[in-house]
Amino acid sequence: MIRALVAIVVAAFASPALAADWVLQTIPAAGPIKVIETLPDGPAVLIGAGWFRIHADGNRYRLVATAGPSQRPLPPNALPDATIAEGPREIARAWLADPTKRYDHGVLGDAIEAESLVVERRDGRRDVVRLPDDAVFEDLRPRIAQLGGSDKILAVKSYLARGSALAVIGERNGRYEIVAETPPIGAPHRWLNPAGIADFNGDGEANIALVRMPHAVGRLELWSWRNGALHKTLELGDVCNHVSGSRALRMSAVADFDGDKRVDLAIPSFDRRRLRLIAFAPSVREIGSFALPSPAITDFALMTDVAGHPAVLFGLENGALVLARRP
Repeated sequence: MIRALVAIVVAAFASPALAADWVLQTIPAAGPIKVIETLPDGPAVLIGAGWFRIHADGNRYRLVATAGPSQRPLPPNALPDATIAEGPREIARAWLADPTKRYDHGVLGDAIEAESLVVERRDGRRDVVRLPDDAVFEDLRPRIAQLGGSDKILAVKSYLARGSALAVIGERNGRYEIVAETPPIGAPHRWLNPAGIADFNGDGEANIALVRMPHAVGRLELWSWRNGALHKTLELGDVCNHVSGSRALRMSAVADFDGDKRVDLAIPSFDRRRLRLIAFAPSVREIGSFALPSPAITDFALMTDVAGHPAVLFGLENGALVLARRP
């Protein structure tokens, strides 16, 4: 059993609202943490072959055995390890399909990527967004979000010769297709990973945070959707939200961490040995940063602590399960 005492790591915070106000608490587990899944009713943790839920008694947390996530059958021709995204509005579901081996990068653990993306409307109609031979969807789960007042889908599109871009799929002339994308990074085997979609800068519209080359550069970029196009509004260094070869793509969390009614981003540093809390409004700044006893390695899951504040659950490279929270 991992027997870690409750570790309290207090950083030199940049904001008085957070000074000495966050702790890193280790939750005892019967083995190393493999996977963290965010389910509709809260996070589930995989240890060995067993799934566990987090049970809270005040500020004491323990793991309780539970059934694993339900495994819905994938549609025909879906990517074997794809996850179906579900939306509450005009787009009911979306998934990656038509596996192909034409791109040999393997950043997600194998050399099988998707040639197409399927969009299912609320009324059951489907559109297939198929890429030409010079690109693939190098992703596992589409992201459904409201941009410009309507549903859009975000997915990582990788050009075989020019590297990755973030593609925006929206409805145009009665069918879903790629309506915008960021410029490709510029060389093959150069990838990016979205980190969050929210109104980060406080302008009333959703922004897209992504990490360009999380394994080699670690550059956070913020993109805004205006007049049917993507516009980059800032860049910030020293971040990472993916481990090469891993299927954990959500190593970040979005919430109001400093209590100012604006959403912030929790994300590891480039070496994954610090947890960084970054605010974007009224200006970009680090509102908190503290050291981790081992590099972060799993998806992040948002929780709510006993006082109703957001907390972040994640696993470390040494197998520990930790919760970053206010006391």
